[in-house]
Amino acid sequence: MGNLSGKVAIITGASVGIGRAVAQRLAKEGASVVITYAHKADEAEELVGEIHNLGGQALALQTDFTKLADIRQLFTKTIEQFNRLDILVISGSAPRVVKPVAEVTEQEFDYVFAFNAKGNFFAMQEAAKHMAQGGRIVTFSTPYTVQPQPNLAVTAGSKAAIEQFTFALAKELGERGITVNSVMPGPTTTENFKGTISSEDQAQLAQMSPLRRLAEPGEVADVVMFLVSDKASYVTGHNLHATGGLP
Repeated sequence: MGNLSGKVAIITGASVGIGRAVAQRLAKEGASVVITYAHKADEAEELVGEIHNLGGQALALQTDFTKLADIRQLFTKTIEQFNRLDILVISGSAPRVVKPVAEVTEQEFDYVFAFNAKGNFFAMQEAAKHMAQGGRIVTFSTPYTVQPQPNLAVTAGSKAAIEQFTFALAKELGERGITVNSVMPGPTTTENFKGTISSEDQAQLAQMSPLRRLAEPGEVADVVMFLVSDKASYVTGHNLHATGGLP
């Protein structure tokens, strides 16, 4: 019996990257998992099959995180399938807009905030409505909210909004024993990261950490696992830095 046996978890953006590692980790601990994907149906169904082969339960649902109707349908179908919700991990994120403030278009701004800020807000709202006593909500932040960088203002701003939603909801749901926390991962060796960041920049980022390396997705998943476990029952309203000591 795993530590999460009998629990039901929604993990958004779980077809690839950190979200996929989180889904694998929680399923290994016995949770039934609902994973969302935007476009990568093959990867999502592959993960569902992997979990089923290990004796777990999983369901993949295509979800547009910019649309409130899709978000509500995600929670409705989860309750219909598993009759409860104990854990929400919002790991999906809009692609970064890497541009000076002066060059960001209205369309780019609206999409990032619709996906990150609006999507997170209304997913957290649905969780507040449906989550069982003692549930767990985990969001994802970014180091850019505490260490601002040029050309990343839109991403940082949308993630800062997520942090504030997290802290506020932790106070609202505390009486129900529900904890709400955020994870701030440092550079992590996901396929997307390796495909969009040059090897030279990856090496430079690794040297900036006292550990002299980048994070693996499974290491971030372990942090999430801690926050959704009973061991973190008194941790709420916190932004846990998993940055490898990066400034």
